[in-house]
Amino acid sequence: MYKNKHELFEQVFQAILKSGENGVFQTEICKEFSLDSRDGSRLAGNLEKQSLISREKILHKGRWTYKLIVKKSAIAEYNRKPIQIECVEGAPCFSCAYQHSCSSEDETSPYSPAKCVWLEEWIVAGFEKGYMKSEK
Repeated sequence: MYKNKHELFEQVFQAILKSGENGVFQTEICKEFSLDSRDGSRLAGNLEKQSLISREKILHKGRWTYKLIVKKSAIAEYNRKPIQIECVEGAPCFSCAYQHSCSSEDETSPYSPAKCVWLEEWIVAGFEKGYMKSEK
């Protein structure tokens, strides 16, 4: 059925991910993947330890079980696309003398991406380069 534990782990995570914000009961996952309650509990515990899901103890059909809910951070990580090096090639930030002082969180700092002339010029040049390519 499953080649290895990693594949089972991944498929269980996918099933919980598909349940969305509502989550899914641990007992339903156990039934779907033919796991006994002990194995299902261990698997859910491992997912929780990796900060992929949260477990919420709940009374369901007269029995205590856990509702397994995917954490938003795990969804973002799962949906994240790999960055292509071309996207950041030539970015002024990598060689900026003020990089250590730059902060988007400190609004009082004179060094921030929102106020950076060099970053703005690089972005505009990138858009112009992209626009020129799409016109051809």
